[in-house]
Amino acid sequence: MKRLRRALLVGLALFWIASPAAGAPPVPEAESYVLVNSGTGAELAGVKPGQRLAMASTTKIMTGLIAIEQLDPDDMVTVPPEAAIGGSTARLVVGERIRADDLITGLLVGSGNDAAITLAHAVAGSEDAFVELMNRRAERLGLSDTAFVNPHGLDEPGHASTARDLVRLGRVAMRQERFRSRAEVRSATIPGPNGVGERLYESKNGLLDLMPEADGIKTGQTAAAGYAIVARARRSELGVTLSLAMIGSPTEAARARDAKRLLEWGFAQYAKPVLVRDGALVGRARLRDRPGASVAYRVDGTVTAPIRLDGPAISETIVAPPEFQGAVTEGDVVGEIVVRQGQRMLGRRDLVAVRSAAGPGLWDRVRRVVESLLP
Repeated sequence: MKRLRRALLVGLALFWIASPAAGAPPVPEAESYVLVNSGTGAELAGVKPGQRLAMASTTKIMTGLIAIEQLDPDDMVTVPPEAAIGGSTARLVVGERIRADDLITGLLVGSGNDAAITLAHAVAGSEDAFVELMNRRAERLGLSDTAFVNPHGLDEPGHASTARDLVRLGRVAMRQERFRSRAEVRSATIPGPNGVGERLYESKNGLLDLMPEADGIKTGQTAAAGYAIVARARRSELGVTLSLAMIGSPTEAARARDAKRLLEWGFAQYAKPVLVRDGALVGRARLRDRPGASVAYRVDGTVTAPIRLDGPAISETIVAPPEFQGAVTEGDVVGEIVVRQGQRMLGRRDLVAVRSAAGPGLWDRVRRVVESLLP
């Protein structure tokens, strides 16, 4: 099999000329941020993404992740006395019995510190023991610049993370359906204490109102952290999902506005063109022992994939034989074509023969033997 690497088709080159990437990213008012392609992990833009800062209620991403992994939805949990602290926005009543899934809603939609403490006790027996679980999980996830001191995010010495670590944590948490279903909503209800009435929670994530493609993830605000957000959005027509973490915005409105601007800029870095068309003729192989005869081969299927407009060059690699040694039947797989941007594979398709051809006959074989004997 021969391997041929070449620049992609002229049509794509024209597409690049017609669709330049957006310019420099917008400058948010936040102290730190990072914008990441969730699928590839590539960082598209950022300012001080590795700076350790207070993280406010984005802490609850880890709290929710561990609680979802450790508790079944219908587990009944008792609210402990320790849950009666500031920021008890889940409005829990000490001593009430409540479903674990309702606590998750109070944690992620209502951002209740009381829900965080209640879940910590339910999972580990105490806040301190739960914080140990949080830090062990952070270590396993490679969040080397993150340290948890509590499960809720109120400012405490040493309780800190980075925008880069928070994006990584958010990407892991959003793999859990129970987490996603809370992260993507602006409001939710759970039963009231002892099943009487209901509690309505309103998320502080204003990005969900500004950008329909956004589906989370968590906001927070304290004196030390300012206004923080971990966000995600998917643009289906591009096939691209972006994640963002931003710490230190001056206001709730600025946080939502800047998050939207950065995500929109990120999507403008991508396009989804047809890279290789179904049926495109890409090569020809001669027929062994049949002088002058050959069979072309074509691509079996279209390759369409998201590309980064300012990313590495796009190339295609064709692996196919220089000659066919026997009979060929139309549609036989004879090789493959692989399309890459830099080192990332965008797509792979079979190459198939476009027509049938018989193998060499008796006289073809005799002629070849005779020719091999001639000086």
